[in-house]
Amino acid sequence: MFVLRGTVVTMRPDGQVLPQGEVYVGDDGLIAAVTPIDAVPAGFENAPRITAGGLIYPGLIDLHNHLMYNSLPLWTEPSRTKPWTSHNQWGKAPTYSAQISQPARLLGAAAGRALLRYVETRAIVGGTTSIQGNPRGAVPPDNDLIRNVDSEKLGTHDDFIRVSTLVADSKEALAPYAAAVAQGRGFIAHSAEGSDPKLRSEFELLDQVGVVKPQLVAIHGAALNAEDFAKMKAGNSSLVWSPFSNFWLYGATADVRSAKTAGVRLCIGSDWGPSGTRNVLWELKVGDLWNKAHSVFTDEELVRMATSNPGEALSEVWPHPIGRLERGALADLIVVRRSGADPHRNLIEATEADIRLVVVGGRVRYGLRSLMKPLAPTATQISVGKLSRSIDYGDAAVTWKTVVAELERIRRDPAGAAARAAETFAALAAADEAGFTDLVTADASPGGAPALLAAGTFVLLPDMPAPELNVELRRRGAAGATPEAVTIPPLEPLTTGDSWFDAVDANPFHDGLLSGLRAYA
Repeated sequence: MFVLRGTVVTMRPDGQVLPQGEVYVGDDGLIAAVTPIDAVPAGFENAPRITAGGLIYPGLIDLHNHLMYNSLPLWTEPSRTKPWTSHNQWGKAPTYSAQISQPARLLGAAAGRALLRYVETRAIVGGTTSIQGNPRGAVPPDNDLIRNVDSEKLGTHDDFIRVSTLVADSKEALAPYAAAVAQGRGFIAHSAEGSDPKLRSEFELLDQVGVVKPQLVAIHGAALNAEDFAKMKAGNSSLVWSPFSNFWLYGATADVRSAKTAGVRLCIGSDWGPSGTRNVLWELKVGDLWNKAHSVFTDEELVRMATSNPGEALSEVWPHPIGRLERGALADLIVVRRSGADPHRNLIEATEADIRLVVVGGRVRYGLRSLMKPLAPTATQISVGKLSRSIDYGDAAVTWKTVVAELERIRRDPAGAAARAAETFAALAAADEAGFTDLVTADASPGGAPALLAAGTFVLLPDMPAPELNVELRRRGAAGATPEAVTIPPLEPLTTGDSWFDAVDANPFHDGLLSGLRAYA
């Protein structure tokens, strides 16, 4: 347990900001009190008291991602001269498999544990404490570095949330999800991604099977209209806005003005490396750029999209509140350097350099050494751009250097990595053929990976289109063909810098809107 002192931006419904507040973090991973709102709890008399030196916010929640692909650079299809209109198109592009699907599959098969730690590190340096988009395959422990929304058990044996990344296009395909929602489970579903109005049928199908309820989190919704948003509001469902990816691929984004008018709960997500921002902190800036041109949201409303709004969506199914700093909530919080008077503007304009401390489940995971040392004395050093920080992976043998070294080993010798992966996939296929399904815990999501991995194996499987996979193996739900030796691009830096901005400038589909991100650096 410990006490964190500073300006507390609670993100409670009343928007209370405490200029001189204290957050009491208990050993149970929950917030015991926030003073002066609450009385000082017993048992904290000898707890360490840390002066934050900045503003204390709830940890950021990224409700739309595909973690397996976040070591990859931004992608454009050279043969494409016009924006795509549907999510069904770009997965068939000539360069997609070689530049996205195959490199990610090889890394996930040969170094899944290191890959997951790498991409979670990329998220945490931007203040993310919970992220959606855990790959299929091996499931990491709860709160390993940050929370994986898809698989988080919160200390229980419950599987709280189902996820559909590839759109289920029939009532039969959606039936298992509808049954889960009827039992109170959450459902995160991609829907209506693209500018083609025909994509509205994907949301209409969700409505027909009865899942447009408080547990539904719909991702993208770029083709939806006011009628659809009225249904979402009636069901108290949530919409995740990913403006960068929408503009990058389609040249347009969701009609969030109409969604707000309808009263839909709006969240924000950074999507994946090939068409998304580094982390949700930068996705807030995309929302800010769009908002400067359209004047729809206040700064507080934008910040709520990454804190209290996704927190409310998750709290529909999770047993503890999240996304607000209040007694009884999950102790996920961040400390951000003060650079301006307004606390909400301060977060919108913050970059990775301004993140001073990240706490997940009451445990300090990343931040300035001076803040980490009293509570995580064994945390190791990590270089974040030009910055020096400390990080705690929960295992003394794991450091940032070992994570990078393992991934670089795959990059240097993709043939050797593919050969090692072949042995694992052969064992997996044999187990599948024999009907063994209890070697490791299965992915309980409908259509998820069967439990076919040998003990100690940590293989990540794709959750995005993989056109190179054998159709029959995909139909069976098995791991698919063994990844081949392919060229893997250099690992993307943790921070957002000039090379990334240059790539953004080169894409014509967003008509220059996203080029404004450079001004925040």
